[in-house]
Amino acid sequence: MRRRFFALIIAGVGGLGTLSVQAQSLSPVEYNNQGIQAYNAGRHLEAISCFEKAYQGARDNATVRRNLCNAHQARANDLAQENNLIEAARHLNLAIGIDPDNPSPLIQLGAYYLRMNMVQDAIFRLEEAIEIKPGDLNAHELLGEAYYRDNDIPSARAQWDYVLEMDPGRKDLRERYEKAFREESVEYDFNRAGSRHFRISYPRNMPYPIRSRVLNILESAYWDLGRKFGGAYPPAPIQVIVYEADQFSEATQLDGHVGGVYDGKIRIPLTDATGQFLPDDEIKRRLTHEYVHVIVRHLLDEKAPWWVNEGLAETLSRGPEPIDADLLRRALEQGVAFRLADLEAHQLKALRPDALRLAYAQAHAAIGQLWSRFGQQRINQFLAELAAGATPEQALQKVFRRTYRRLEEEVVAVLR
Repeated sequence: MRRRFFALIIAGVGGLGTLSVQAQSLSPVEYNNQGIQAYNAGRHLEAISCFEKAYQGARDNATVRRNLCNAHQARANDLAQENNLIEAARHLNLAIGIDPDNPSPLIQLGAYYLRMNMVQDAIFRLEEAIEIKPGDLNAHELLGEAYYRDNDIPSARAQWDYVLEMDPGRKDLRERYEKAFREESVEYDFNRAGSRHFRISYPRNMPYPIRSRVLNILESAYWDLGRKFGGAYPPAPIQVIVYEADQFSEATQLDGHVGGVYDGKIRIPLTDATGQFLPDDEIKRRLTHEYVHVIVRHLLDEKAPWWVNEGLAETLSRGPEPIDADLLRRALEQGVAFRLADLEAHQLKALRPDALRLAYAQAHAAIGQLWSRFGQQRINQFLAELAAGATPEQALQKVFRRTYRRLEEEVVAVLR
């Protein structure tokens, strides 16, 4: 769930006329009025500067405090739209200090912390907001999401129960609630273990050597892949659920051809359909693949094109395989291959298994071509352009001097 919070309407200036004029060029009333004009024109940094000057001369005035708080919230929203969530959070923390009885910046900050996957910080701020204003449905919904991300599903459902009781029309939340209920029915008696950066939930009959191996693989990936992506280390703990094959299908509603999924939590089956544990190298491949998605989410929020996200996960979790090259070669010869532009938004359930396999092969080939020719530093520059808001093809042209068509042609040339 990703909820965007926008700036609130600034409060009026009634009551400021009784303030005394300070020893400065303008009075607090005048600075406040200038701030309102700047705010209404969308010049939020200028508005902050004006309201700060008004605040210096009228610290006890509730309207000035609320105006300055709202201006910081508006600036935070601007920064969040640019994906600069760290600076956005700084403005919101300033707003909270200025107007501590206002739940709005706490809710907004909780939402941004969730986007950064800083779950414990989100829980802290959202619980504060509800203490100030019990019953705020946005706060309760977001707190439920934070509890869910923390793998505390009963607490998440309690928050969402309340929201749906008060507002039954929230369709997206009802679908999420039902998903959590389904997962809880599978995972209710799972045990838990943890390492420095990961928290794993697993069936009670999972042997210790296997779950220990899972944590070792993930901890190695945390550092190895973090270095490859230029120092990308998502905040801990990262939730991991491992299942038997039938449990995975029941919890995720995904077919058996899907080897894992990242939906805010890493989820993989560790057994095949016969109940046998997967080979060690296959477990490592699946965990590495899904952990790449964790990093991509950390870097790009929801701005990652499907072919980039899956191409990186495939490239970093396994090498090229002849069977995939043959599949892609035949598809190109028959004219049924996808265009990269058509693979920007595909999701797991959008394609049949055979088409999905082809899409993965194409994403793998495209990212593999860029990685092998230009190296990881240029890949990281490409991701930075996407994070800054460039379209996939704009970022491709700026960093690699390639259009979609040229990259597709180069992939074809390699396969010949």
